[in-house]
Order: sequence, then C-alpha cells, then structure tokens
Amino acid sequence: MATYVIGDYIREIRLRKGYTQEDVSFGICTSATLSRIENGAQTPGRYILDKLMERLGMENSVFNIFVSKEEMELYECVQEMVRNIADGNFEELEKQIQKVEGLTKKTSHLERQYLYFAKAELMWNKGAEPDQIMEMLMKAIHVTLPQFDGVTPMKENLLTFDEIMIINAIARKYARENNIEEALKLEYLLKDYMEEQMMDSKQKTAKYPVILYNLSNWLARVQRYIEINDIAEEGVEFCIKYGNLVILPRLLFNKACALAELGQKGEAVKYFRQSVVLFETMKQNERACRAADYCKNNYGIEF
Repeated sequence: MATYVIGDYIREIRLRKGYTQEDVSFGICTSATLSRIENGAQTPGRYILDKLMERLGMENSVFNIFVSKEEMELYECVQEMVRNIADGNFEELEKQIQKVEGLTKKTSHLERQYLYFAKAELMWNKGAEPDQIMEMLMKAIHVTLPQFDGVTPMKENLLTFDEIMIINAIARKYARENNIEEALKLEYLLKDYMEEQMMDSKQKTAKYPVILYNLSNWLARVQRYIEINDIAEEGVEFCIKYGNLVILPRLLFNKACALAELGQKGEAVKYFRQSVVLFETMKQNERACRAADYCKNNYGIEF
C-alpha cells in the first residue's frame, strides 16, 4: 500500500485533474508556497490545507496535521459559526463573530473570509440595507477572488466551499431584490461547477441540494415549470442517494407545484402528499400545514 505525505497527495490529485499550481493556489497562498508544500519543504496550516483540498474538489478527510493552540481555537470557533448559521442561531452567531474577530487579528487574510460572510448573514437577519450586505459579501469574496464583480460568472476559477457559499448568498440577494436573471445566472454557475468539479463529500451533500432548491424557487418566478420539474427531480434523486433529508420535502413540494402548473394534477398529488408526510415526520408541522393550505388554495387539492 502506498504511503503519502500531504504534498505528494496534493500534487497527484492536481496533476490527475490537469490543474496548474496557480489554478489551485490562487487567492489562498502563492504558487511558490504550494510548490514547497508539494515538495515536502513546508507543512500547510489546517485552514490552508482545507481550502487547497476543496479547490481540488476533495475534503481533508485523509490527513491530520499538528497545529498551534491558536490555530485550533480559531478553527473550532469558525466551525461554531458554521453551525450557528445553519441553525439560525443569530444571537450566538453574534457572540462568535466577536470572538473570531479577535482571533483573526493575528492571522493571515484568508481566515477572515468566513468572518465577513458570517457578518453579512447577521446583517441580513437584522434587516440591514441591501447595499451594506452586498458590500460585506463582496469584501468576503474578494479575499480570494479579487476580480469577481458580483455579476459575471467566473468559469475559469476553481472554488472552495466558502467561495461557493458567498456566491450563493450574492445570488440570494439578487433574488430577494427580484433580479431573477442575475440570481439564476450565478446559481446555475454553482450547479454546473459542483457537478463537474466537486467530488462526493459531506460538504457537497449539504450544499448541492440547497442550490437546486434555490433554482427551483427562482425559476417559479419566471414560470419556467419544465425546468423546475427537472431541477427538483435532480435534487430529489441526490437527496435520496446521499441521505440529505433536510431539503428533500421542499424539493418534492416544488416538483409537485411544477407538475400542477403543467397540468399533471395526478402526479402532482402524489408528490404533494409525499412532501407533507415528510414535513410531518420531521416534526415540521408548520411547514406541513402551509404546504397543505397552499395545495388547497391554489390547486383545490385537499389532504
């Protein structure tokens, strides 16, 4: 069995995928630093290693590396911010932001990217002005992708999961402002990127269905029901295959709405029923009631 050190592993994956050192390292570290890492002359910090692996479409589930007490404390605080955002716990998020802000004063700019993103999410929750939120999101994405203008998809760049989340948040902002075409353009970029570049992983399992769900919502605003049905079906199949039950009932509901709008009421009833049952099974009774009411009021379907 072959034995790998970190640099060997990164170099092998990079060459296998046909990426240059500049492709992988851009905005994370210099290509010279990546060269030293690949040659075993330098050991990356935990955060840089994770971001390099994500650019390669992988997760760092292979290597454990020694880090300082400060690096580990920062890493754990950032993970806590991730959980707070996922749970919608914005009171705790605000506390963690203050803590991480103090820790990142002694680190490189890279560790501040998620901090800026978390600040934008907190601002969103507090009802800040859209321009202020956009300014913070652009500040976050420019840490690693300084040329991104917030509108033009960057098909030439490799992306980390943090970059994907930030671009997704920018698309969400456009959708909230009813700038649907800009939102769809960015979200389709992320969909295509994750399909083509990202390996199966916990991060992809969590984020890819969210992108499909967003697309199915925003396509409804421009009445593109055939696309909604296709996108939602992709999401349903992915969620079932990889066990993401959080987004599954929402995708089933959007698929049912698309089928109803396309005149396929019999098929729509089946998927409406599945979505409502799953909401109830997951103790999301308020969502289940809203879904049932929507079926009744808009399509005359009762459960």
